[in-house]
Amino acid sequence: MEISDDENDGSLPLDFDMNESIHEGLDNAKVDEPERTEINEETFRGRDMLQLFENKVELVRDDLDKEDALKNKQEDTKPTLMWKVWEDENEKWLDHHRPENINSEYSDETADPSPDFVMKLLRYQKEWLAWGLKQEESASRGGILADEMGMGKTVQAIALVLAKRALCRELDEPRVKTTLVICPLIAVMQWVDEINRCTTKGSNKVLAYHGPNRGKTLFEFSAYDFVITTYSIVESEYRKNFMPPKESCEKCGKKFYANSLKIHVSRFCKGIKTAKQSKQCKTAKVDDKNNKKGLSTFLHSVKWTRIILDEAHYIKDKYGSTARAVFALDSSYRWALSGTPLQNHVGELYSLVHFLQITPYSYHFCRDCDCKVLEHTKDFSCPHCPHSSNRHFSWWNKYIAFPIARNDGSGRVRGTHLLKDKVLKCIMLRRTKKGRAADLTLPPRIISVRRDYLDSTEKDYYMSLKKDSQGQVNRYVEEGTLMCNYGHIFSLLTRLRQAADHPYLVMYSKYAVGRTSNSKYSDERFCGLCHDAAEDPVVTSCEHLFCKSCLTEFSASFGQPACPSCSKPLTIDFSESHNDQEIQKAKSSLKGFKPSSILNRIRLENFQTSTKIDALEEIRCMFERDGSAKGIVFSQFTTFLDLIHYSLQKSGVKCVQLDGSMTLDAREAAITRFINDGDCRIFLMSLKAGGVALNLTVASHVFLMDPWWNPAVEQQAQDRVYRIGQYKPIRVVKFVMEDTIEKDILEMQEKRKLGFEGTVGGRNEALEKLSHNDLMQLFLHV
Repeated sequence: MEISDDENDGSLPLDFDMNESIHEGLDNAKVDEPERTEINEETFRGRDMLQLFENKVELVRDDLDKEDALKNKQEDTKPTLMWKVWEDENEKWLDHHRPENINSEYSDETADPSPDFVMKLLRYQKEWLAWGLKQEESASRGGILADEMGMGKTVQAIALVLAKRALCRELDEPRVKTTLVICPLIAVMQWVDEINRCTTKGSNKVLAYHGPNRGKTLFEFSAYDFVITTYSIVESEYRKNFMPPKESCEKCGKKFYANSLKIHVSRFCKGIKTAKQSKQCKTAKVDDKNNKKGLSTFLHSVKWTRIILDEAHYIKDKYGSTARAVFALDSSYRWALSGTPLQNHVGELYSLVHFLQITPYSYHFCRDCDCKVLEHTKDFSCPHCPHSSNRHFSWWNKYIAFPIARNDGSGRVRGTHLLKDKVLKCIMLRRTKKGRAADLTLPPRIISVRRDYLDSTEKDYYMSLKKDSQGQVNRYVEEGTLMCNYGHIFSLLTRLRQAADHPYLVMYSKYAVGRTSNSKYSDERFCGLCHDAAEDPVVTSCEHLFCKSCLTEFSASFGQPACPSCSKPLTIDFSESHNDQEIQKAKSSLKGFKPSSILNRIRLENFQTSTKIDALEEIRCMFERDGSAKGIVFSQFTTFLDLIHYSLQKSGVKCVQLDGSMTLDAREAAITRFINDGDCRIFLMSLKAGGVALNLTVASHVFLMDPWWNPAVEQQAQDRVYRIGQYKPIRVVKFVMEDTIEKDILEMQEKRKLGFEGTVGGRNEALEKLSHNDLMQLFLHV
């Protein structure tokens, strides 16, 4: 700044911002020296003004110093936010700890089971018992038991419940009340049987809370030690009593939730009402009155002592209705049991962490105060503070998910390091069969891949299908809509996989039948993704039907919130799903097979086998090696199981079949027959329905008919046989057709394994989802 003389009066200008001058570095400002002229009155006036200016500068400096001191004092007295403390702790921990391989296989601490528990526990199971009791006394109040499948997680969970009950009795604490066990439908009776087998008679009261009549009786849950229910029951009760009612579109009459309705009206509605929708509009008032009479859910009205999730990966989609229904349950302790807590991407782990409600990893925090919340949405309004939604952040996303997703190496390493070496190390226990081989003493397991080639007829059909599929994908690429058509691409991949099994699966699919004049099967219910008879079917609001497991796997793998068939917003209408009892009422057209069976759509007198069915000569080899051996045949497609069943029956091999359309009683009957009937040698099983929660050690051979790019699914299937209680050597045969999509799926399985090993397994690789390049590679080599 310059001090210049005024030509009129010779005074110095003082009309400047003193504070701004100081902040811009007034200390270094140079004041022009006056010219050395004769000393007169004008010169003295200039020097007096300069001295006055300097004095004012000093006064302003003193005021600013006082303000800074006051501000620092206020900051010192203001309480530090807890999330900042945890952030500093994380940074210090990351700076002082190097990535390491998790080794939780062994522990020096063990605990003995309760006197009411009659089974003998192995060493690693006693280690779990000590760890589990310690976890329930810690701030976590639970955790994840991620032992490899077949190592007795069910037995260990039962032992924990009884041990805690015995401990409370010794300390004269109030009686430990009810434990809620949530599991797949097929595992309900297995839990009941295991509890009865592992405990003294009369020491535990068990309730299987399932079936259409469960709500007609008000159960006193507190009178039971264990309540066993299913994910679908929890979801159903939550949906009916907690989710807001759907609203009807004024133009077309279809029903949507509020957010989806806005999108539907603005982008998709064509304004055409069907006769059924018009009728629904007339009776809407009656329905609204009935809805108001609904009872509150029994399961969500209780504060449980403990909740145990069996096959906890069922809630891997944190935004799904199943996960939200489970999150809404209240309990003192929470446990998640899963041999595969991570299947597709790291985000699936957050769903389990969210369920456990562990601070700080499960919560959203406010940047301006010390509040924390579990749930957070775009329209979020914090119940604890007045700050806006954008002032809240997810701890998991900020410090784990986002760093892992970044392209920079350091962020990914630090995020993965924090996840596997700090977070999971505190809340998860995982042991493997290989690591605890000395305790388990399991027989050897031999896994082989049988590779065959399509015959000339099959190859011609496959190549024709491949050419059509590639042409469709190329059009998507040219139009720049590849990533918007995941559902259609998934369908094309499924058709190629089916053609590698048997051309009939494509030729006599729902779509092929629809093109013919035969309307006999037009009402049959087929999944829009696997093109097979729908198992545990769900209907979207846009009236497309899918297997529940297909839709869950599709959403988890591709992260697609739109309907796979029409790309509209994905809203599932469970109220339009048909229950298992309705499916079973129809009489079979062909003895031993449902009306929806593919066998009722083909001419059996002209039935032709396929290369892959012929490859099941492996069953004959099994009989030759061991005359009493039994085997399980797994396939993704129930239509293919029907073809195999028919072929084996013609060869004189007795079979039993299980799929997702069967009732609980029908499933139990099939399992019981396979276990107890010595003449029933082969169990044909849908991978969706029977790949989890079954103990079938009576079998010693596993035949995997078609590969899937999620290796955890195949691993679960193998472990129905390779588990505690198995004494025979295990043989696993994977069938792969060369020069087809199946070969590329095997390569993709290896990629998926890296993600699991990089977090749960303890190795330092990272997981990636199916990407644009993954899809293109599949179609380049199919």
